[in-house]
Amino acid sequence: MVIGFGDLARRLLPKLQGLAHVTGVSRRPDTLPDALTNRLYGDYGVPGSLRDAAAMKPDYVVFTPVPSARNIDGYRAGYAQSALNIGESGLLRYCRRAIFVSSTRVYAEKDGAWVTEDSPLAADDPFVRALLDGEACFRRHAVATIVRPSGLYDGARPTMLTPILDGYASQFGDAYTNRIHRDDAAEALVAIILGDLSGRAIPATLNLNDDEPVKTKDLEAWCFKQLEREARGVRENRPRSSRRISNIKLRGMGVTLTYPSFRDGYLAALHSQR
Repeated sequence: MVIGFGDLARRLLPKLQGLAHVTGVSRRPDTLPDALTNRLYGDYGVPGSLRDAAAMKPDYVVFTPVPSARNIDGYRAGYAQSALNIGESGLLRYCRRAIFVSSTRVYAEKDGAWVTEDSPLAADDPFVRALLDGEACFRRHAVATIVRPSGLYDGARPTMLTPILDGYASQFGDAYTNRIHRDDAAEALVAIILGDLSGRAIPATLNLNDDEPVKTKDLEAWCFKQLEREARGVRENRPRSSRRISNIKLRGMGVTLTYPSFRDGYLAALHSQR
């Protein structure tokens, strides 16, 4: 059962076809893919609406939440309260494993050091607290794996390339940046489910990141080279935390990355813009 049927869930579905009966839960089930075994109405922001989903007693639950707004109330509603609604509905009671999609935003590191699943968390940040409360709720109600992707992207809509395509470099070029292609993130979710079914040990927490955290200035220099142009200015962007996300656990699960670095993920998009 997949709750919160956004882009990541839609990429997950084809990878599960032939392996499982997949139910999608959404406020608008009529918009869900026909390839699903079942399409159910359910709003994870409204506790009582998950009754039908809970009655199905799914073996696996994948929850891909989003904030209802980009403020603290939206984060609390989208992550902490929604996880509580799912847990208290009984939906997780019979599942073998529940997967909660969180974020590497939860880590405290800001100065470029390597980060693993055991690194300190920024629990004093109220936005991070909302994420961590959602994670903890899933752990209380089920055997759970918390996946923490870094910047999700795809080759067709790579958000980070927008200022580069406009000709502007970051003023914080020494900061490290991390990413994972959406297809590779979906592959990791499949690996968790199949690994659990086969009796393999599955991490309780798993970072999703490609093989190459990179300094922003090095990424931008490579991109401008592919575009065969020079930067025409520096944009006034805000500083962001600098960290290098380790994917040792992800690789240890045998996950093959189709896009192991930003070069693999961005090349086609850049060449199309020459």
